[in-house]
Amino acid sequence: MTTALLPLAYGYIRDDLLDGRSPGTSEDKLRDTARSLGYELGTVFHEPEPQNATLPPAFADLVQECRRAAAHTVITVQGHMSHMPVCRMVLLSILDVRADATVHEVSV
Repeated sequence: MTTALLPLAYGYIRDDLLDGRSPGTSEDKLRDTARSLGYELGTVFHEPEPQNATLPPAFADLVQECRRAAAHTVITVQGHMSHMPVCRMVLLSILDVRADATVHEVSV
């Protein structure tokens, strides 16, 4: 008997927005959400506090990894893309255009 591999998704968390919650708890929520959507969660990219309205480094790494692995799904905590110095719409567009990825936001 063989089991089918689930498609890969990646996670994204802004550590400065966790409000005292453990990063592990948020990762568990992302993992559970990925499974419920039919994905296997790969790496969760953790972003430190943003600086200078530049493209956040962990976000840039996320885009590159999505492209490398041909993964087209990102799961993040609600608000972790919208509270950035760079407009949420721009971040979502970068993921769409550069990695053909869609974003699912979850509440923790």
